[in-house]
Amino acid sequence: MASVSASARPLSLVDGFSSGNADPWSPDMPGDDRFPFCRGKLLLNEPDDGEVMACSRLADKSVFTDLIDRYGAKYPGADRRAVTSMWTLYYFSILTISPTVHRLVHGRQLSLGFEDLSLVYNSETGEPQAFLLPDTGRDCSDAPAIADLHVLLRDHAAPAIAVMADHSGVAPKLLWNNVAVYLNWIIKEIGNKAGPHLAQEAIDIVGAEHWPDGTRNPLFGMIRLARRQCGMDHFQRKVCCLRYNLPGVSGCGDLCPVPDGRR
Repeated sequence: MASVSASARPLSLVDGFSSGNADPWSPDMPGDDRFPFCRGKLLLNEPDDGEVMACSRLADKSVFTDLIDRYGAKYPGADRRAVTSMWTLYYFSILTISPTVHRLVHGRQLSLGFEDLSLVYNSETGEPQAFLLPDTGRDCSDAPAIADLHVLLRDHAAPAIAVMADHSGVAPKLLWNNVAVYLNWIIKEIGNKAGPHLAQEAIDIVGAEHWPDGTRNPLFGMIRLARRQCGMDHFQRKVCCLRYNLPGVSGCGDLCPVPDGRR
């Protein structure tokens, strides 16, 4: 599969970050020039700007509502579900993209539990900017990659989605689809840039019906192949993220399952 172009990426936030050679074991500058969009997304020290709070505080409805209120201020009168979904796109992109590069490319499993991480966010807009790590993680180059990615989803994505859905009324399936689109994209991007075998080791975390522990995989079926009129196949979400309902925000193109969201 050819490398995904910038215009085909799930959300433009992966663009515009400076790149540079860096120590692949340093969580705030992971890897190399192949993945410049990871830089600054995982931190060991509090940044000079932005607010920091434990991710577990999102379980407090008033805390979560305040962040969504701040973020939604730039979309006055917009569908609150769309505002919430858009905010979670930033959250889950940070949670999945850089950690997956660490795990698959550099054999490093980070401590990413919902109770372990702190969220760094813009003090004015409430927009997620990075995660603050409790430590540098562990070497896991000899462990099954899919099992480690399952831990990330089980220990962080699952409890985060439970509280976000409960506080906002947004369907859990929509939020799981927000996770799936980034995880699917970065695994395939790693395959393109660092070796197909790395993608093959991990892609079942998205595509398999069950997770390694035998439980149902909520990502299963969330990313599917669709066919354009020209006959070419492309990836498409199962559940629309609703971002096309936000003023000034473009749709997802072919990735969206809803015709209005493809504009």
